[in-house]
Amino acid sequence: MIRLLDREHMNSLVHIADLWDLESVWALRDDILTRVRDVGDMPGSRYGGPWPEEWIALFERWITTGTDTEPGHHLLPGVPAGDYRIQPLGGGKRRLTVAVTAPSDGCRAWFELDALRPGEREYSLWLEPPFPPQTPSSARLQAIESFVQGDATRLVVNDFIDGQPHRKEISLT
Repeated sequence: MIRLLDREHMNSLVHIADLWDLESVWALRDDILTRVRDVGDMPGSRYGGPWPEEWIALFERWITTGTDTEPGHHLLPGVPAGDYRIQPLGGGKRRLTVAVTAPSDGCRAWFELDALRPGEREYSLWLEPPFPPQTPSSARLQAIESFVQGDATRLVVNDFIDGQPHRKEISLT
């Protein structure tokens, strides 16, 4: 859930920890929560703006479900249960959707924007299991992302297939 922007911003200030290193973030969890919740402007608007309330709540859930030796409830890479679909919405907007296999009811799935490069948008597919955990069962849900196509001619989606990281390239032309 920590964006590339957040990581770059933290590294530009002072290299205390890599925000993509689980153990480092767990060790600094209380300080990070104070900055994003209580300071209210972290990261600053020049660096992607403050986290929305939903992200802060997710981070708090992660903290409260862990112990000093075991990080808390965390996200899982998404597993697509079908093909990615691109739908035109008008006005240069598009919608990216995919069905996602979930380990139980009550999960949430979404696309996280990882990078914008000339001609390309890169996303990761994520899944948040419910907390407290539910009885395992097979469930399907939709991950949906709307975006302005701009100069993008291709999307890249990082997901998991058969337990392995997978990179799917999707043409927008």
